[in-house]
Amino acid sequence: MKWFRKKKNFRMVMIVTAALVIPGFVIWGVSISGSDRRYIVAVVNKEPIYQQEFYRILEETRNQYRDILKENYSRLIDETQLEKMVLQRVIQEKLLDQLFRKYRIRVRDSEIMEVIKAEPAFKNEKGQFDEERFRSYFSRISPEKIKEIEQQIRSGIKYQKLKQEVLSETTIVVSDAEVRALAGKNTGEEKIPEIKRYLQSQKEEQYFQNWLEKQKKNAKIEVFVNFERGKNS
Repeated sequence: MKWFRKKKNFRMVMIVTAALVIPGFVIWGVSISGSDRRYIVAVVNKEPIYQQEFYRILEETRNQYRDILKENYSRLIDETQLEKMVLQRVIQEKLLDQLFRKYRIRVRDSEIMEVIKAEPAFKNEKGQFDEERFRSYFSRISPEKIKEIEQQIRSGIKYQKLKQEVLSETTIVVSDAEVRALAGKNTGEEKIPEIKRYLQSQKEEQYFQNWLEKQKKNAKIEVFVNFERGKNS
């Protein structure tokens, strides 16, 4: 939320997040279709992604890069690679949405407010939530931006809830040997619990990412756009 106080910073977060997440995702079951698919760019487990949605996100992404890169946009951005990246992004979002529904992941408005209230930018000198600061910030941005921020927080909470559901189905243990190997001989005893928590977090995240990768590999994904020719089939 600190970054949201500056519009450009918010956009930078979105782009960097996409750059970190998307390259690890590959498309399976790629195929080119005929005229019956002319309004669809891809199908994920029988759920279509329509051209209107894809090109809206593509244009938003272009504008974000143009806003950041300015006159360097055309020199640094390969349009074909950008289109592929955006397609992978919308496919991944579709897959996550399907997983949220499968696990019945829901987010209440009160949970979104809890995240906002925990943000240091909205706290006073005593560390308490300052409603005046909160209202002052959100009064300066557009309703569209407020909705965008809300959606990002909601998606983040959903992601964490899904992760918790997956981790509840297994047991991940950090051994003393693993802690000692990372700590080294000169590490004080007071640091050991912190190192153990770090290792636990790393192992949980790795397990969850491996689980997500399996879901992607098992998904049936068909793509009906030919980027190499620069036009739909």
